[in-house]
Amino acid sequence: MADQKITWRQLNHHWEIYLFVLPTLLAIGLFIYYPAASGIFHSFFRWNGADISEPVGMDNYKDLLFSSEFWKSFRNAFLFGIWNVIKMIPPLFVAVAIHRCKSEKLQFLYRAMFVVPMVIPPLIVALIWRCFILDATTGFLNTLINMTHIKPLLNALAPLFGWGDVFARAEPAAWLGDTNLIFTSIVIWGFPWINSLAVLTHLAKLQSIPKDVYEAGDIDGVSWWTKFTRIELPLITGSIYIMLVFVIIGTITDAGMVLALTGGFEGGPGGRVDVPALFMLRKAFMEQKMGYACAVGIILMVIVMSLQKATVIIQEWGSHPPERRRAIRRRLLSLAVVLNLLAPLMQVWGESTAPFARTVLEAPGRVLMAWLHGWTRDGYALYFPQILRNVSWILALAALPFGKLLAKFRAPRRTLGNEGPAIADNSSTALSGVSLGDRRLARSLARKQHPAYRAAARASSALLVAARHGYVWFVLAFALLPLYLMVIVSFKTNKQFYRSPATLTAPFHPENWSTAWDLITPTLANSVFLSVSSTVIMLTFALMAAYFFARLRMPLSSLFWNAILVLMMLPMIANLVPLFRLLRDMNLLNTLSALIIVGAAQGQVFAVFMLRSFIADIPKDLYEAAEIDGASHFRQLWMIVLPLSGPILGTVGVMHFMTAWNDFVLPLIVMRDHARLPVMVQLIRIAGEYIKLWGPLMAGYALAALPIIVLFIASMRLFVRGMTEGAVKG
Repeated sequence: MADQKITWRQLNHHWEIYLFVLPTLLAIGLFIYYPAASGIFHSFFRWNGADISEPVGMDNYKDLLFSSEFWKSFRNAFLFGIWNVIKMIPPLFVAVAIHRCKSEKLQFLYRAMFVVPMVIPPLIVALIWRCFILDATTGFLNTLINMTHIKPLLNALAPLFGWGDVFARAEPAAWLGDTNLIFTSIVIWGFPWINSLAVLTHLAKLQSIPKDVYEAGDIDGVSWWTKFTRIELPLITGSIYIMLVFVIIGTITDAGMVLALTGGFEGGPGGRVDVPALFMLRKAFMEQKMGYACAVGIILMVIVMSLQKATVIIQEWGSHPPERRRAIRRRLLSLAVVLNLLAPLMQVWGESTAPFARTVLEAPGRVLMAWLHGWTRDGYALYFPQILRNVSWILALAALPFGKLLAKFRAPRRTLGNEGPAIADNSSTALSGVSLGDRRLARSLARKQHPAYRAAARASSALLVAARHGYVWFVLAFALLPLYLMVIVSFKTNKQFYRSPATLTAPFHPENWSTAWDLITPTLANSVFLSVSSTVIMLTFALMAAYFFARLRMPLSSLFWNAILVLMMLPMIANLVPLFRLLRDMNLLNTLSALIIVGAAQGQVFAVFMLRSFIADIPKDLYEAAEIDGASHFRQLWMIVLPLSGPILGTVGVMHFMTAWNDFVLPLIVMRDHARLPVMVQLIRIAGEYIKLWGPLMAGYALAALPIIVLFIASMRLFVRGMTEGAVKG
């Protein structure tokens, strides 16, 4: 917060600064806090969102906790979360490989080439994978398997991954239609999993590392791996932590990609890839169980906020005293042991309780056993013990003293040669040890001067450079594959596509683009209008609110700031059901105004957090000089803050524009009129048609991705500059 504190008596000199934060408070209060409170209230009702509203107490939560569907969705989210953490590795290695390029021109070339595939909307990438790569009949994945003749190998690995006998059959694998393969399909889509925000965030952190650190490492002769583990990895831990938090929250709250790949709210064949957010949407908008869905949203909210709190504790772990750390580890280990012992008991009890409960129900204790009997309902005991085991192992791993183990592993080995004269003064044995160490050092120096050693070192260095560039090009080739397929197929007819789907064949058909233009032009204009409007409104209100929090410590400012910080831990999708009801009561359903206002309100939470830190670093002398000249707070914001905040405003604006452009879950639920649909919802509609014209379809995908690609390329320098300045200040 700001250093200068304003008391209630001084309020009459600065009262107008409250006008800066008022729009933000009204927006988040109406479109975030009110739906959250409404969701909590209606979670205790049997409510269909319209005419039925019957209080049922805790029945929604009880039925939810006893539902096998719900626990299965959380099990899927847990498994997806593990794979999503693994997917964080390629962006990190790509950022390191680009950063280590000595040529600045080559670095810029790589950044420019990676920008294009990285900023293609994820929905379009998912739809391309669904149409071209994972399709059972024309998919490239099945073609690759047949060309490489690896079906016997995949069949041997089937028991390990739960693929069944899919690869033992003669027919091609139905990746998105087989219950044994749908989970693997959701995991592998998007390979090599390059995320634009992750790469640019890691790259910005790497660029902030002083060159003196690298020069010192080169003088000491550190290897490329040591340079990564000892220099780069510790200094970019902050960006990795940020990405990890995003991954954890996104895994639990995301339903869009599963919806796009499977084409429905059922979570794939047999509900195999159902996730909590998709489960909530299905209960609310397909089964009309709004109160039940509100209870799901509340549980999602509690889980996400608990995970956020846990990550904060982990981030501040170094500031805790040793006694506090040991106490936390003991509690985690004890809880892990209890959960691990409880899991098999719950499984055995769940499998045998039903007949036992029926017998006991005839005796006293009827009410208690009736409640306990609910634990076996809907196969609940099948999933709950698994979740207990998973949580127990996570807690056990968290209780391990990784810091001490890593310190012991990294501790330099003491040799007789480097213990110095202090040992030499003790005994003749020590003198001989020093002499032995000196001889080893001399032999090492002599070996490094040998021509063969130098040649081997040069060859090793050249091999590492080639491997680094080869890895970048390998990842780039896979990342560009969806764009390549999209452009190539956009000039084909259906006959050309089925005959040769991956190569450009004559005659070309540019008329596909005019057909696609007529097909998506209205929705494309809708997306441009709502994304630009939402970004402008969000930046205007967020900059004003950030100035309020950074400039002075006003009365109630701490309360307002904590209210915004809480929203950073609140999953917005958890409030989707009561938000839908609110928009309906305000007559905003099926309007672009609803998407603009809600998008601007939700985007302010992150924007205010980013902008406040930037504005707080502006020198206080500029404000004092402006106050001496009689400038009001409005003039200080206009003349001082706005000109200096260009890079960070560009960064936040581009990120919000991309978010508004790519969003399709809220528009899919709120919009009904086809003439008012955003372009992403229109793409889902035409992708779901039974008879597809592949050329116009791919041309439509390209037209939908083109604005976001052009925007990101035009603002790439500004974006990277804003990320770098934030990294240096943070």
